[in-house]
Order: sequence, then structure tokens, then C-alpha cells
Amino acid sequence: MAATAKNNVHSLLYSTTLDTFLAVCQHQSFTKAAKALGLGQSSVSQNIQKLEESLGVALFDREVRPIMLKPEAVMLREVLEGQFSEIENVVSLIREQNELKPIVKIGVIDSLSTNVAPALIRKLTEQTRQVSVLSGISPNIAKDLLNREVDIIITSDPLDGIEGLSRYFLCQEPHLLVLPKNSELRDTPVTWQQLISYELPIVRYSRRSASGRVVDTHFSRMRMNVPFKIEADTTRVVLSMVADGLGWALSTPLCLMQCKDILDQVHMQPAPQPLFSREIYIVTRHQEYLGLVDNILAECAKQLSLALLPDIKKNFPWVVDEIVIDERAVDLACKL
Repeated sequence: MAATAKNNVHSLLYSTTLDTFLAVCQHQSFTKAAKALGLGQSSVSQNIQKLEESLGVALFDREVRPIMLKPEAVMLREVLEGQFSEIENVVSLIREQNELKPIVKIGVIDSLSTNVAPALIRKLTEQTRQVSVLSGISPNIAKDLLNREVDIIITSDPLDGIEGLSRYFLCQEPHLLVLPKNSELRDTPVTWQQLISYELPIVRYSRRSASGRVVDTHFSRMRMNVPFKIEADTTRVVLSMVADGLGWALSTPLCLMQCKDILDQVHMQPAPQPLFSREIYIVTRHQEYLGLVDNILAECAKQLSLALLPDIKKNFPWVVDEIVIDERAVDLACKL
């Protein structure tokens, strides 16, 4: 709940004390809550102390790190979040009845920001008073959602461990093996063991990115130790390094389609078995923007089906059948 969300209904109807309480619950840290709220740590401590004194109970166990919520804090948080969700729905209804359109901020992962975001914005301008789009890697836009700097995110990280969020599956796509054009491994069935012992190292996505974490998780499950020397945040940098013969990489069709202009400089083929996939979700705070979410799902499914899949089929024909788009999203797209 960032201090930048001044115009949010939440900041109008809730006190600073309760706002501070919810931030501490979310971050399980006074320091992180203070940073998210734009307050000093002493102010956060005073607000929590004031709330605890008014209730006559301690809400947090401060003796452990991260701090733990006591049962009373869990109960209070659930009530407040439920009330906040109800208030947002009532405000949306009031706006609808008075033909007042919402102001919405959306965070979009880089792999969809170029190919999907323009059409999505065109669609949302019909239903919003103002729409802003921020792009970036999944961890950054997830942080923006948790800090209330954006309202909706399209992300490859569903934030499974965080309560108070609603998640909507959009699509799933496999990883592909990207090799230098002159690699002796090209056009041959390759095993993971061959890649690990290959003379060139993996050029990996940064561990800061969701793509890097997905690859790490796969290697961990396979109990593979894959040494690396080079990592980067963006697909363009990863592909450029592979094109220069510095290593091999794992990427997905949607990531690769950001860089159509340099795809001819590298070689793509199916990754070794067992394959692993990346999933993309739309995530909001619990039950917020329900109407807009359906429209976002529909428009994303439409762009994936009509614009991106034909391009993917042209560049990587073997992979099209392994891309799954949510059936409900496709049904919604058919009604547009």
C-alpha cells in the first residue's frame, strides 16, 4: 500500500493506523512496511503500538524474523481485507451507475509489452477514464502490485505464497533450446547431460527475473548442476550473446517473439526431455476489477490466437501445439 496511491478509495476510508497495520502484515517487517508507505520506521512502530494499545492485545511476535502475525492480527487483517474488497466493489458499482470510468494502472511483463499491450490499451480506453501501463520483469511488477503502485499485473509469477490476491490463468508455453547458428548440436536430439558437458556455458536469464527462477527450479528438480558464467535480464541481450557464440540458452516463444529482427542470427529447436513450461497469469488484489479482468483475459487471448500464434508457427512450427491458452479466456475473446 504505497503512499503514491493517494487517490485510491482505500486511502480515503481507512486510517493511517490501519493502513500501516495492513502493510506490516503484508511485508512482515516494520522496515519494509515503512519503505512501502513512505514513512519513517518510528512512525510505523508508533502506529502499530497505538493500535495494539487501543485493542489491548499484541498483534505481532517481534522476537522472530520475519515478524509473525498473532491470531488476533490474522483475524483483523482478514476482516479489513474483506471490507476493503466490498468497498471497492461498491465504488465500482457507483461509478458504473453514474457512468464514471475507473483510473487503472497495469503492469505487464516484457514478453507481452510489445506484442499485446498496444491492443490491450486500445480496448481498455473504452472502459477506463485513464489507463497507464508499466512494463518490466515479473518481480518488479509484482512488487508494484503489492505496494499498490499498479492495480493489475500480467505476470509469469503467480505470487503463490502471498495471500489477499486473485489469480487468473492466461496461458502456458514450453521452453526452447537456443544455440549458436554454427553449433554442432543443432538439428540433433540433445540430452540435458550433453548440454551440461557442452563446451559452451548457458547464457541464463537473471535470477532476478521469473524466467531465471523457472529454469533454476527445473534444474533443481532434475538434480542438475548447470554452471553458468553469463546472465542477463532481457531476451535481446541473451540472444545477442548466443549469436556471438558465447553460450546456449533456454527461452520461450513469447519471449523470443519480442526479438523477431534477430531470430535469424541464432538456431532454435526443442529443448531436451523432460520439457518444462512457463505459465502467465493476470493477478489483482483479491476480487478487485472483476469486470476489467475478463476484458483483459479476452483481449490477451485474442492477440495470442490471432497475432502471435501465426508468427510463432512460422518461426517454430513444432511448438504451436504445446502452447495452451485458457479456454475461458478464449470463450470471452469470441464474444468481443
